[in-house]
Amino acid sequence: MKRIFLTLLISAALLSSCFTKEKKAETKDAEKVKIVENDQTVSYQTIKSGSFITWRATHLGGVQPRYGKVYFKNAEILVNNGQISNASIKIDMSTLTVESFPEGAEEIAKLTGHLKSPDFFNIEKYPYSKFELTRVQKTAGEYNSIVTGNLTILDVTKSITFNADISISDNEVSIKSENFSVDRKNWGLTYNTEGTEGVPVDYLISDDISFTINLILSK
Repeated sequence: MKRIFLTLLISAALLSSCFTKEKKAETKDAEKVKIVENDQTVSYQTIKSGSFITWRATHLGGVQPRYGKVYFKNAEILVNNGQISNASIKIDMSTLTVESFPEGAEEIAKLTGHLKSPDFFNIEKYPYSKFELTRVQKTAGEYNSIVTGNLTILDVTKSITFNADISISDNEVSIKSENFSVDRKNWGLTYNTEGTEGVPVDYLISDDISFTINLILSK
């Protein structure tokens, strides 16, 4: 029994440390998207295996961490002179999964259904989320690019900025982002937010939700 308890304690500590490494994405009003396309533009549209977004969330104070994946419906990246000029990515919210619920399959199904309900992403009314690139800046350090684009969730669009590694070859483009977080309230996701009156503290959910993007496209 002591060994089991110690294993659970270590696992919880490791999960907690993972959740503290995220960086808050800069969030502003949506920006205008300018399409740059000419005879030399190369389009990448085939989504390859290993492409998904990992999401993470916790209850207040970072406890009860939850995470899972959501997959892409379609995507297109335009490359001009070896640089990404545009990207349009549609996210299929019906593919959202939960992978971190030790209570079992029944509870996983309940949480998955709740996240897809009008309390959260309301997938019947808003089946897709979307990201449209507005600019990419080269940088040095842990990541080689600073990515800015408009993220649409529900019926709200905001500009976000985060770091990523971008790789471009003749046949393939990949974008692998840092683990970044956003304040869900900016997109109208207000269910049991921090400080909600009349809700027990144990039921409050952190305002921050974090994402890691892994997108690989070929021609």
